[in-house]
Amino acid sequence: MKEQLQKALEAASLGDTALLAETTDKLKQLPRTEEGLFDTTSVDSDCFEAARWIYPVYAAFETECNKEAGYPDLLAQIRTLDAKQKRDASIAETAKFLEMLIAVIDNVTPQLYEYYRELVDIFRADVKEVISSYYGDGGFGGTEGKASGADERIRSAIAHAGETYVLLAEKYREYL
Repeated sequence: MKEQLQKALEAASLGDTALLAETTDKLKQLPRTEEGLFDTTSVDSDCFEAARWIYPVYAAFETECNKEAGYPDLLAQIRTLDAKQKRDASIAETAKFLEMLIAVIDNVTPQLYEYYRELVDIFRADVKEVISSYYGDGGFGGTEGKASGADERIRSAIAHAGETYVLLAEKYREYL
């Protein structure tokens, strides 16, 4: 399913919404966890790895095809994932979450300011937290962060956020 999710997101970026709609229909049929999240085990056993694929597609669908009607559900799931990654408190999980969140922000329309802004606020708060908790000696998470790829993922998410004006690039340059 990861491959289909990737193709759907690529198709959406090219303006082809048919595959996006078809893929999102399958997503919406996924069962929900007790927390209200999509049950992502059919995509990946790691819910944060699966989230990297699922939620950007869901956001793109809601923006391009569904007139933003599902934004409240999207935001509720992002809030729940944010709380979950804070409970798990792992550099790897946090890196995947930040990577997913910046991709979601890319696919949410800023015209619906309250939804867009809350996503941006979550991202900014989590970046500040990851810097204070994991940054040291010029990297994120030390040897664990490098070995798991978390350091590179966090740097990439921060760089992309600077390019898209979610973060002030000059302020976060030292973390790239």
